[in-house]
Amino acid sequence: MQRKIWSLGLLVAAVLLMGSTARADDFYVVAGGGPPTGTKITSVPYIINNPGFYFLAGNLTYSGTTTNAITISADDVTLDLMGFRLTGVSPLVSVNGIYMSGRSNVEIRNGTVRGFGGGGVYEDNSSGNKHRVINVRSTSNLYGILLSGQNHLIKNCSASDNIGNGLFVGSGLITDCVANNNTGGYGIYIYGPGSVLGNTACNNSQYNFRLGHGVATSILVDRNSSFSLGTNYTINSGTTGVVITGNNSGTP
Repeated sequence: MQRKIWSLGLLVAAVLLMGSTARADDFYVVAGGGPPTGTKITSVPYIINNPGFYFLAGNLTYSGTTTNAITISADDVTLDLMGFRLTGVSPLVSVNGIYMSGRSNVEIRNGTVRGFGGGGVYEDNSSGNKHRVINVRSTSNLYGILLSGQNHLIKNCSASDNIGNGLFVGSGLITDCVANNNTGGYGIYIYGPGSVLGNTACNNSQYNFRLGHGVATSILVDRNSSFSLGTNYTINSGTTGVVITGNNSGTP
């Protein structure tokens, strides 16, 4: 019995000494309630120029009209919103909430981006590569989450009430997301190749799911749900290689 108690004590001590954060379901929790290790963002505009871990320290409001609230100008960055909100002055003012151009391997997670007249989260360059946006709510912007380029992941996100479009990837995976009431066009759009799995899109003004870009590609659409003011599933003219399985709801 004493040996078991001693072993348990060693295990607890090892966990406490492992560092300040532990991962659970794509959210980093802080052991012992201490601050996360990384660079704290306390005001905007803010430019990230170096790889590493960055996090919000609280809700931030951006009133600028000429630059983006947060610009990521480095590769291999993780930006954790820590459950806080990044708010713009108006969806009619053309700046982005979180902006990248030609970056690689950026992860953005855990919070809300709202009220920007550009994208809530926006990679604008076709050379953008391997981004991950997880657990982000993008609402009341011009565009929700737009990731140009390839090999991206959007997971457990929502895009709602944007005056443009909802969720977009050049190629990659969109999974377990919700896109609703986006008034500018589509809810979820994958240019291709990639997969659209387990999402819900409803009441987007033109298309709930928009697929392909007029050339041969490879896109799997499975286990989605759609109810629409417009078209539920649309394949762009000239696109081949799109498979919409029988496991989706809503008429293709």
